[in-house]
Amino acid sequence: MRYRAVASAAWPVLPLVVLIALPFNNLSGFYLDLFYFTFTYAAMSVGWNIIGGYTGYISLANLGFFGVGSYIAGLLLIHLGWPILLTAPLVGLICSLLAAGLGWVALRIRGPSFVIVTLAFTFIMQMLALNLRGLTGGSVGLYLPLLKLPAGLELVPFYYYALGMLVVAVLVTIGIRRSRFGLGLIAIREDEGKAEGSGINTTLFKVLAFMISIWFAGTAGAVHAQYLSYVDPDLAFELVIMLNMIVMTLLGSRGTVWGPVLGAFILFPLSQYLVFWLPSTVAGQVHLALLGVVLVLVARFMPDGLIVTVGNLYSNLRRRPRPERVAPAASTSGTPR
Repeated sequence: MRYRAVASAAWPVLPLVVLIALPFNNLSGFYLDLFYFTFTYAAMSVGWNIIGGYTGYISLANLGFFGVGSYIAGLLLIHLGWPILLTAPLVGLICSLLAAGLGWVALRIRGPSFVIVTLAFTFIMQMLALNLRGLTGGSVGLYLPLLKLPAGLELVPFYYYALGMLVVAVLVTIGIRRSRFGLGLIAIREDEGKAEGSGINTTLFKVLAFMISIWFAGTAGAVHAQYLSYVDPDLAFELVIMLNMIVMTLLGSRGTVWGPVLGAFILFPLSQYLVFWLPSTVAGQVHLALLGVVLVLVARFMPDGLIVTVGNLYSNLRRRPRPERVAPAASTSGTPR
């Protein structure tokens, strides 16, 4: 039992060591870029899973705070000269504090109404970014200074930053999953009325889960602003970002620690592989079509996602009774007693 516990705790270490060492092996810019996006989407999906998976509230506000984080980081860099890679966690905290106000109101609403409120928030933030031209640059956007890095190393800081965000996201989720707070979130997801009746402060638990979830979206938005060195309303509030988070989580299994990570590592490289081999005129449509196909297939054949489905199949196979072997009856014909 002790060996199994150690192996279970240590198995993620080897892949992490490999990922840390990859940039030292002259990894090409294409793969650095691919890993950066995969890590970023995995971290944001893990964050979204805290509110959408464990708590059961389907939030579309994560996209809105991704864009807000991009603009806050860009404005801090332009007007105060604060480096984004240093201020990104602070930007995420600012987004979390803003999310506390939104969550305190919106999380009192259940079901489809909550989804509509969070979607409306995202569209309102996009409209503000488009119309407050004196602050955000409007449709022109904000142009940010490039990082001064040696040739060939431009993507390496973003690779490690996104990997670090993913590690933090997984560790935070593991901590939540093993805590009373996590049990409270699951109780809210299963039956919020009974959870409240058992003494859980459901409003506080939901707001805290929402704030933690938004921190990852806001931080990722800040880092992405520096990655592009540009922010505009279309890129900062692109709906496909939110779709990716949700579909990746559902594909891997929402409400699990590793489900969103698995979904991101399957879906994003697959979509980029298809985009790479297809004409640029249809690349965007293919990505959206792939998301739609994956969502339909998951809903039809694996509503619980890959990890839960495979785990259930494995458990059923182990529980299935093995047929007992019946010893052949001894023949008595011609056999002396």
